Amino acid sequence: MTPRQPRLRKTLAATTAAAALTAGILTATQAFADPEAARPATGSPGQTAGAVFANQPLPTADLPAAAVSGQRYSYWTEGTDDRMHLAVATMLEPKGKAPAGGWPVVVNAPAGYGLGDDCNASTNSKAGDPDTAGRLLRNGFAVITPDYGIIGDQHSPQYINHAVAAQNMVDAVLAGVVVDGSVSPRWAVLGEAQGAAAAITLARKATDQKNATDFRGAAATSIPAGVDVLISSLSPTSPAASEAVTADVVYALASLEADQVEPLLTKKGRELVGKAATLCKPDLQKQVRGVALGDLMLKPVSSSPKLQAKLKRSLELPRNGYSRPLLLSQTLQDDSILLHEALRFLAEAQLSSNKVQAVSYLTGDPVDAQRQEQAAVLKYLDGLF
Repeated sequence: MTPRQPRLRKTLAATTAAAALTAGILTATQAFADPEAARPATGSPGQTAGAVFANQPLPTADLPAAAVSGQRYSYWTEGTDDRMHLAVATMLEPKGKAPAGGWPVVVNAPAGYGLGDDCNASTNSKAGDPDTAGRLLRNGFAVITPDYGIIGDQHSPQYINHAVAAQNMVDAVLAGVVVDGSVSPRWAVLGEAQGAAAAITLARKATDQKNATDFRGAAATSIPAGVDVLISSLSPTSPAASEAVTADVVYALASLEADQVEPLLTKKGRELVGKAATLCKPDLQKQVRGVALGDLMLKPVSSSPKLQAKLKRSLELPRNGYSRPLLLSQTLQDDSILLHEALRFLAEAQLSSNKVQAVSYLTGDPVDAQRQEQAAVLKYLDGLF
């Protein structure tokens, strides 16, 4: 692909959006506040995975120091129901002169921050992990940060479906290349926690993804291994976990249809699941303080075999068969995940594939461990391009 083609696609997208504006069917407010209300009829030629629906430049005041420009855009992607829906992502371009072929792209897939509209990376800078975005920008990468889930879905089932989240990343890149003609179709993904699960899935299923462009590989930190077993095995006797893990479990339950999950929950469980619909993770962690996982459950998840199988399938991490390079990075002071399961996953995945590089950091100082991890991740990403 030559550097001119993304600019041509950008022109075509702008022309399409302008025509829609003229026809009165699309406004920036509709595109980002309630795009489901403005969507064309099902079957419209525009409803193609990775197609741009609308975009708008980010105000200069909203840009991180390392970015020269940014875009917020909505695009089509396939949901868990196998239908096209609208999702939102942001694109940040680094300062300096773009290299030949355009800036290489890293999809920044941060840890999940919540289900509410105020917990999306496109609307809440903390949800988008600005520190990671800044490091990537300073290292010469354009950064795409997609929201988790789709617009207009109350339960956001994509939040706990790694395969759908992985395809969402692909579609965000396809749309991002159209929105910004200075970026390259060469891309990689850096994921943390929930984002790590999607990144690992993408490294496994890259050859199966639709329109995957030039995907180079993935880096994953805070590996959420064992969450599939933890959640699918929830029962009144489940033990306590860290506040971060407990909050993630509550979000997972809140991502399910109410008629599926409410009969399984205690009064406390229903209360917390209700709060999870609007509270972002720091606030939800405060709400679950002192709450054991068993306190959530009136009945075990196993009492609903179909639900149990669905949760296990959507949350399980692939441990082999990777088709792209994958860095698995895990510090030893991480209470946001099940650490013993993460370390086991690193060992098994590395043994299963020569495409996997697994790294942990033998230091008791969490600040030093984080510094080492950041350096290792940037070196790895540089090596993919």
